[in-house]
Amino acid sequence: MIAPSSSSDIEPGGKTTPASSSAMKVDAATVKKAASAAGATKITAVQASAPIPVITRPAWLNSPLYVDPSNRATAYASANPGVASVSLIAKMGQQSVATWFGDWDNNITASVNSVVSAANASGTVPVLVFYNIPDRDCGGYSASGSSSYTTYLQWVTQAAAGIANRNAVVILEPDAVAGADCLPSNSQSDRYQAISQAVGIIKAQANAYVYIDAGNPTWQTPATIASRLKASNIAGADGFSLDVSYFSSISLNISYGEQISNLVGGKHYVIDSSRSGGNTAISGVLYNPPGAALGPVPTTHTTNAHNDALLWIKIPWESDAPVNGGPDAGVPYWNYAIQLAQNAGW
Repeated sequence: MIAPSSSSDIEPGGKTTPASSSAMKVDAATVKKAASAAGATKITAVQASAPIPVITRPAWLNSPLYVDPSNRATAYASANPGVASVSLIAKMGQQSVATWFGDWDNNITASVNSVVSAANASGTVPVLVFYNIPDRDCGGYSASGSSSYTTYLQWVTQAAAGIANRNAVVILEPDAVAGADCLPSNSQSDRYQAISQAVGIIKAQANAYVYIDAGNPTWQTPATIASRLKASNIAGADGFSLDVSYFSSISLNISYGEQISNLVGGKHYVIDSSRSGGNTAISGVLYNPPGAALGPVPTTHTTNAHNDALLWIKIPWESDAPVNGGPDAGVPYWNYAIQLAQNAGW
């Protein structure tokens, strides 16, 4: 995903953290790559005889999305006015981009509170990503996370305290559900149970909205991911998220999302559109692919009753990994960010 794997690297929040060593032989990226290389999107037709229930759109959609006025793109553009095409970086900085939280935060309650307070003061709603599950990314570039499920749930409790009954959208654990195959079967059940409890902890905050991450359309079948979402308490969540840090088109995500929604009681979904504008959906290239492009800018105005929003969940100016010329995961990659914008026709 977006956390680095070297011994002292910059995490998405711009802090340093030691990466854990892992004995895992298969990581989530490998699973995604195998699925993509097979060229199978695993999407089947939605049965016309089984209309999807329509659940009332959540109240957070009535508020503008929070834009951090001091985000790294805005700061870079301001400090480097002479860089070619830096205006594209400045424009990216004007968009609503999610804030990621994980084991790199020394005081998770204060970190979450800082973002939520700023959004609340401006009458907007922030998008937060909680990314600290044990065996995170199963030993891949984002390896680390909490040391146990007990400490993980304590961390979630502290993170939720930073929301404190104010409006906030939480994307819960990118890749954890879709990528659970790398774990032994009993550990998979433990993971789903922990996510299930995390949903309850976050939803105890009256104005918190939770979307459990469900991977991307090239990874698991709708039936498989729906079963795992049910085990992870999708019933208690507001919905699920799709395509976080991936590159599938919006149309492919909607087709996939509708099928999953049909299997989980009509739950809604959000789509990461940060890099959905290119032609790399099933290419098997997972890290800083040259054909990627920025997708639609974040919006809560969609034309689909189950698709709540298009969001920039992945921070598009940050590298995926030290692959294709990029720096370590989570480190700004400004030349590539400009390329994403240019590929999108900005």
